Amino acid sequence: MAKIMTGIARGVSFAMWAPDFVCGLAGRWSVDKDVYDTWHCEPGGSILRLVEENIVDDDWLLWATGAELRSFVDRQHRSEFDVFS
Repeated sequence: MAKIMTGIARGVSFAMWAPDFVCGLAGRWSVDKDVYDTWHCEPGGSILRLVEENIVDDDWLLWATGAELRSFVDRQHRSEFDVFS
């Protein structure tokens, strides 16, 4: 489900804004399991340590360039038509 939602979000963001880049934060477990099919990731995107509440959160920064996003959308669009031919 996460990969489907990621694809939809990429397509919509490209169609609406044609950004130079997109970025987001994700938990380490999702990066380890390749949940989001990301191109680039970097640890330490967001570090939260609340000692009194016993909360520790260390998210990774995920990003893709506008050119990578465009190639993803173009590839998905072409493969959609290949099914019918």
